[in-house]
Amino acid sequence: MRIVDCHVHLVGPTNTSAALAEMDALGVERIMLISETERVSLQKTRENILAAKRIIDGAPDRIGGLAWVNPVIPGMAGLAEEAITELGFTGIKIIPDHWYAYEERLEPFWERMHALKARILFHTGILYGYDDGSRFCRPLWLEKLVHYPNIRFAMAHISWPWCEECLAVMGRMRAAAGYEPARWQSYIDTTRGTPKHIRREALANAIEFCGPERVMFGTDGCLPGRLACQKWHIETDLAIFAQLGLSAAQQERIMSGTADELFPPERC
Repeated sequence: MRIVDCHVHLVGPTNTSAALAEMDALGVERIMLISETERVSLQKTRENILAAKRIIDGAPDRIGGLAWVNPVIPGMAGLAEEAITELGFTGIKIIPDHWYAYEERLEPFWERMHALKARILFHTGILYGYDDGSRFCRPLWLEKLVHYPNIRFAMAHISWPWCEECLAVMGRMRAAAGYEPARWQSYIDTTRGTPKHIRREALANAIEFCGPERVMFGTDGCLPGRLACQKWHIETDLAIFAQLGLSAAQQERIMSGTADELFPPERC
């Protein structure tokens, strides 16, 4: 089965060969690599994006790029556009860092991303860091993006502990698209989050409500040297899918096809 991990963080220096070796050892065909976080500096954000680009450029068919940006940093919309249109990144990664997605001051940023038809991976759910930042990461606040229908976005971690709220936002976006799959903006990233005692339920509910076409596999793994967790994530999620009676095609869609659709190897 082809495996694509939609959620891998770059946390230190590495190179393409080392990254591919870690992926090959675990049977992972493709990853979406997220540049290192930076909360305040535009220049440092750009440096981080360029560091990730050096790894991605060595194997763009197997390592896709998500540029980590903080939209409230002055000049960030231009850097996000550069990452997508010039630097080869498939999309961007955003953590709502003590701001709400519906704030008026963010509208110029969303307008710019709408014009670019940007693909965005949002952190949603509990946030183990960024001070007391979890309250800004509820999926409900992303309803604002209904006004920017060219943006395609995924809610990471099934938004745990707000998993049902995540599904409500999915339903809202589906209705806004007139129930036309080609116009539906939102996806779910199944990266944990979700603790063992509710993992099966959370996956089952997401698949039942949205279909496997809107659900994609991720691990929150890290490079360099910290991808070994992928093996456990792959095995445990596939075991749950088997318990749920998913077909081979449905399982492969979740494990690779959905991520390839939202974050394609070559942007359309």
